[in-house]
Amino acid sequence: MSGFIASPPSPASPAGAIVSVGSFWPSIDINRFRDAMRIGNQDIPHPRVVEALLGAAIITADNLADWRAVREAEGHVTLADVPAEAITHGAGETASESRLAILWRRAVHAFAAADLIETHRDVTATGTGVSQIEHQAMTPDDHRRNGVHAIRAILGQRRTAVELI
Repeated sequence: MSGFIASPPSPASPAGAIVSVGSFWPSIDINRFRDAMRIGNQDIPHPRVVEALLGAAIITADNLADWRAVREAEGHVTLADVPAEAITHGAGETASESRLAILWRRAVHAFAAADLIETHRDVTATGTGVSQIEHQAMTPDDHRRNGVHAIRAILGQRRTAVELI
């Protein structure tokens, strides 16, 4: 008997940890962000992830400030109150969520991911590993583009503008 007992790694962020920017917007679950975006695995400390998510939520909320003002003038107290298509997802197709809430989370996740990618490289990667990462992983600009696309979708704007010359 070797005496070795394996135990799962402790989570990098406390269970139930959230980031919130006021009562209108849904809060962002930090561990859901870590699971969805898979950036830095458990290597990025919790306070750094919180700062990235706070910054991303503020940027997203600022971009949607005029849209929010119109919704509040219509009498909607939270994003969940704004009529929107319900999207079904998850195991067994039983969970549903507002399209707007999904887009809000997607925008915040994307901007936070861009911030973290710019400030944290995988310190264990060799030169070859870094080269492979650069060719395979999404760049900060890719994440920012996704964030802008999510914001435009909430605003009801198209992704491209085309005009005749």
